[in-house]
Amino acid sequence: METKKSLNTPSGNIHDIKYLYNVIAGLKRKGARLESHRKTFEYFRGMINDYNDAKASKYGLSFKPREVNIKVVEHAVSELRNLKLIRKENGYLALTDEGENIASLIEKKDSNELKKVFIKLMLETYNIFEHFLRRVNKVPDGEGIPIPSISAEVFDKCDGEPRKIAENYVSIINKNCSNLIAKPKRLYDLLENANVGLIEKRTDKINKLQAIIEKYVASEAFKPNIKSRRAYDFVRSRTTFLGLTNYAIFNFEGFRAEVTYLISDFAPTFKQAIRIDYSGGDIYINYPTFEGIRELLKDSVIKNYNIEKDEFGYAMITDVRDMVCRELKISDNLFDEHLKKLYKEEPHWLSFTYRGAEDKITEKQLPIIFEKPMREFFTLLKINLRR
Repeated sequence: METKKSLNTPSGNIHDIKYLYNVIAGLKRKGARLESHRKTFEYFRGMINDYNDAKASKYGLSFKPREVNIKVVEHAVSELRNLKLIRKENGYLALTDEGENIASLIEKKDSNELKKVFIKLMLETYNIFEHFLRRVNKVPDGEGIPIPSISAEVFDKCDGEPRKIAENYVSIINKNCSNLIAKPKRLYDLLENANVGLIEKRTDKINKLQAIIEKYVASEAFKPNIKSRRAYDFVRSRTTFLGLTNYAIFNFEGFRAEVTYLISDFAPTFKQAIRIDYSGGDIYINYPTFEGIRELLKDSVIKNYNIEKDEFGYAMITDVRDMVCRELKISDNLFDEHLKKLYKEEPHWLSFTYRGAEDKITEKQLPIIFEKPMREFFTLLKINLRR
């Protein structure tokens, strides 16, 4: 079997595949062929920045996205050439036949088909993606691998002792992942050698502990291909966008950890799925129809709402979404789509509202958006009636 290319480090600069979409679309608008020089790269940079601004405005993100620089554009073009969607000839950048096909899908706004194409491209071009998915797939019950997220509360709970914090996380991870960390002594040695106790500021201590422990866990979980949190974040971002994985921060006995879990499988285990064949075999994405999941979804929403609701009877949509998606092994987008259909069928049982500026809205903590009759977005939900 032909050996696949390893994912090189510079490609990790492009987490959002839609950056690649924008370069392809931009090239198509200019006749699918442009001179490869600074002016062209500035043109692509403008398109990517406009996309980021539009996304921030659409969702009301709590931060203004930083403008990308030319280096990011260079990485995007380089990856598109590696994927054989763009070719360089005689000083020009031009779309290949497959690049033209993708440009057509972008014009049609066929997001599902675009994702299928890019899943196949990622799996066939870079072995790191299949390695990542198969490694997560080995976790019992598909519950995912917890990557520690050390909070001030955890720090205080363990009296600020690095080894105590590490021991608690090692215990939790092994309990959920069948002794994933077989030799924790190396982690304890890393913490001791880091002299965290000599750091004066509490926040700096927490950040240092976070960096050491998360890197160790990620590298142990995905060795030998993933050796840093940065590489882990990159692969997780790509696979989540493509609907192969999902992730969120969950509470483990008072210790928070970010869990990436599969919403896909290399075997046909789901009742309703999208099948994608690639050179290494088949992969199936869990994609239940509304009719096929209606009752399971409603039961899960009610159960998790009752866990997460506050004294006023409201729960953060992001909290309920995180719990339901993990339970049903679906994407955030599919949850939103089906929840809105539930609301349309039975508008009396759900209420939505927006708390205000205090709501933190990020790309992983998005509001529910209703486009008609006028555009509104909500961050809180309330169940009004019992069934």
